Amino acid sequence: MMKEKLCYVGYNIHQEQKLARETTVLVESYTLPDGRIVKLGGERFEAPEALFQPHLIDLECCGVAELLFRTIQAADIDTRSEFYRHIVLSGGTTMYPGLPSRLEREMKQLYLWRVLLGKTENLSKFKVRIEDPPRRKHMVFLGGAVLADIMKDKDSFWMSRAEYQEKGLKVLEKLGVKVQ
Repeated sequence: MMKEKLCYVGYNIHQEQKLARETTVLVESYTLPDGRIVKLGGERFEAPEALFQPHLIDLECCGVAELLFRTIQAADIDTRSEFYRHIVLSGGTTMYPGLPSRLEREMKQLYLWRVLLGKTENLSKFKVRIEDPPRRKHMVFLGGAVLADIMKDKDSFWMSRAEYQEKGLKVLEKLGVKVQ
C-alpha cells in the first residue's frame, strides 16, 4: 500500500513543508496496481498530518495528541503519571515512521503549557513514554482474539444479534456498561 511504503509523520511540520517546497529530496515514485507511476513529495507527510491536525481535512475534532492528553488529564490525579509513562501504540496507523517521537513531543508541549503553565524548569520532572512495539500493527486484533478465546464459554460476556435487536444499546448493561 502506498501509505505504508511512503508516508511518514513529520517531527516538525514547518521544516517538512519548507523541504517539500524548496527541494525534491522528499519526492518518491510509486507504481499503482494498474502500472501507472505517481510521484509523491509533500503528500508523504501531509496525509498523516491529519492525525494531529484534523482541520486540514475539514474535521472539527481534536488531533490524536490533544485527545490523548485530554483523556489522561480526565483520569484520577493519582493515576495520571502512570498513564503518561505507559502510552502503548497499537493498530496499523501507528506504524507511520515518526509518529511515536512526534506524539511524545506534542504531549510534552501540551503538558508544559496546560499543566505547568509554561514553567519549563518543572518539565524535567515530567516523564512521558511512548511504547511502540514492532508487532503493533495487528495488536488490537490479537488482543480481541485472545479475549474472545478466554471468554468463549462465559455466556454472560456475549450478546446475540437477537438480544441487540430486542434491546438495542441497553444490551450493554449486562456487561456493566451504563447506557442512557
